[in-house]
Amino acid sequence: MIRQFLFTLFCFSWAVAADSMRIASYSPGATQTLIDLNCSAQIVAATKWCPLPAHHSASRDCDAFNPDLEKLLQKKPTLVILPRLANPLWADRCRQAGLKVLVLSPESKNSVCEDVRLIGEAVRQENLARDLISRLENTQRTSSKKLLVIWDGMMAGKNSYLAGPLERVGYDLPYPDMTWIKCDWEMIAQFNPDIILWINNEPVDGPIDLSADHLRDFEDLPAVRQVNAVKNKKIFSTNSGRNWLPSSSLFNACSKMNKLITTNDLEHYLTK
Repeated sequence: MIRQFLFTLFCFSWAVAADSMRIASYSPGATQTLIDLNCSAQIVAATKWCPLPAHHSASRDCDAFNPDLEKLLQKKPTLVILPRLANPLWADRCRQAGLKVLVLSPESKNSVCEDVRLIGEAVRQENLARDLISRLENTQRTSSKKLLVIWDGMMAGKNSYLAGPLERVGYDLPYPDMTWIKCDWEMIAQFNPDIILWINNEPVDGPIDLSADHLRDFEDLPAVRQVNAVKNKKIFSTNSGRNWLPSSSLFNACSKMNKLITTNDLEHYLTK
């Protein structure tokens, strides 16, 4: 009886501690992962780019580039999550103010899974975090295509956070040891991608669809008009939305890309 009472008391204390967490997220990707870890209610502050519902009560004044410690302390957070590129001095100031700080892992092909693991541990959702990581890591590679991702004028390299998840569904990204590199037509020609995906900076998720406009742009450039993706008219575009954030939601984007690589009739391809 005493053992059962102590066990019940422990579970109750753990649940109260989890519910009483107050999280300030300076990373849209971390915010999406928190949502997927069922911690939306614990978020008390976020950035204006974070994918929270419009009615969510969290303030939207977290700014990693222009942080305000006084505003942050008013929220009384028990956990502050900072992006990997945050100024180390800001992290130190938060710690000196007595706040628990989690800085996301450096960008790499495995950084999304590592971030999910770190956040899961911080919010005591290790089991759910492992399930999300498993979804990202256990996708079966059905074939291999050379993929070039262009986002806001930058090309994703083999060491970007997109590389690991996309490789698992059958795509090989270019430029070893690079995360992102400025778009260069000669480098594109040398890589000779089978598929080009153009990601538009739009907050709302959208389909991955063939892009006639981007195809015409590539066809007008002598340096790249002969690459396989252009010759075979396999130029796609999509919105950045939440599915392409460095977060657990990247599984949704990879599921769409997996469908694309296994779809034969690309002329009529449209994700739902």
